[in-house]
Amino acid sequence: MDKHLDAHLHSTLFWTGLAGLAAALFVGIGEFTFQFSPKGGYEEPGYTYFADVSFTRLTAGHFFSTLAAPLYVLGYWHLGQMFIHGGSKVQGWIVTFIGAYAFVVGNAWLGGRIYLALTAHEIAETNSTETAQQLTALLANFGVHNEPLVNALRLAMLVVSILWVWRIAIGKTLFPRWVAVFSPALLLAVIFITYFAVPKLGVWLLPAAMNVVHFIVFALSLYSLKQLKVGA
Repeated sequence: MDKHLDAHLHSTLFWTGLAGLAAALFVGIGEFTFQFSPKGGYEEPGYTYFADVSFTRLTAGHFFSTLAAPLYVLGYWHLGQMFIHGGSKVQGWIVTFIGAYAFVVGNAWLGGRIYLALTAHEIAETNSTETAQQLTALLANFGVHNEPLVNALRLAMLVVSILWVWRIAIGKTLFPRWVAVFSPALLLAVIFITYFAVPKLGVWLLPAAMNVVHFIVFALSLYSLKQLKVGA
């Protein structure tokens, strides 16, 4: 690429990109820790897969993921700047604000998973039919207030992905054009397809799907940044 950055901006982009990569890694580890079940069943109603996760894993994963998630804000500032300094100023700020907002909402969703998990555990362990029915109703109510938040995150990723493909493909970012193929929405779709088509692999990817996607995105961004000329 023939685009240049001054040394200070290049350094800032490197560290904020690294923060985004760390967010994807640490949140992914935390989310996998408290959601992974070798049996799968993540799509089934009732959140029964949480009953396969120990309380130790639930607690560790909950705090590890929610405390690391704010790093995504820095990561999306980085991605926005990769657009802005490549010639997509308006689109870059849209990516920055939508991405950061989406992950703030996403962290609210993430923090609420522990209540679903603990309730699912209580349902699995109770011997009272009446108590189980009451807890099931409570769990359903929790779910109604929790699941829309992740759908908002997915919708935001669709918007970001449209801008990603469009602006990168026409060469109006600091990314090489081939990076347009790796849009967040496409990567997320591949993970969901893998879960249903190749369950033995998908069962490992789906619990932290959004973070797997963003680990790839930030890794590609840092690679792209490394290819730029500095100081001229």
